[in-house]
Amino acid sequence: MPLFCFLTEKLIMKDITIEELRSKLDGRPVGVVGKRKEFAVLIPLIEEDGEVKLLFEVRSKDIRQPGDVCFPGGKIEEGESETEAALREMAEETGVGPEYVEVLGRFDSVLEVNRIRMHTAVGLMKEGWREQLDPDGEVAEIFTVPLKFFKETEPDYYKGRIIQDTEGFPYEKHGINPEYKWRDAWQDIFFWHWEGHTIWGLTAAIVQWMTEVLL
Repeated sequence: MPLFCFLTEKLIMKDITIEELRSKLDGRPVGVVGKRKEFAVLIPLIEEDGEVKLLFEVRSKDIRQPGDVCFPGGKIEEGESETEAALREMAEETGVGPEYVEVLGRFDSVLEVNRIRMHTAVGLMKEGWREQLDPDGEVAEIFTVPLKFFKETEPDYYKGRIIQDTEGFPYEKHGINPEYKWRDAWQDIFFWHWEGHTIWGLTAAIVQWMTEVLL
């Protein structure tokens, strides 16, 4: 038997021991089953005119989901922490660098059905941030909304059903009952309207949860 085949066979046939499993589990950080795309957004807070406001972006017509209202954010790059990614995206999209943001802390993450995990951090804009504003081509507009508006205003609400497409599922091949009852999935969708802008979707979900938990 060739040496390569012999070594491959030995590798495949090697027994897994409890001690090896114990070693791999010891101290291992808890993750989520399945590969996910990791994103991060910054939730920017502004203190002006005696009140706290949230800063939002409007997505450019030239990118995916044009016209949507969102927070600064994007995909986490290799080697970045969630907060570092959020601050980098803030700088790239608005021109406001990390030196003009005081990170108040991490907030909760959102798991979406399309295998996206969205991490969030809350940042307070420091003095001089407005002079740094230089939005890139992804941002059509930047606007602010008083935080108390979300506390005092009930959002419109829609409960959306997410339907699984099981056409072509190999029931017979794997001995599964063709009458199998797939579990329904539902998504809470919130809407706020502010001066011609509609804040909805994932951004509104983050705001709604932040309002419920922190305010």
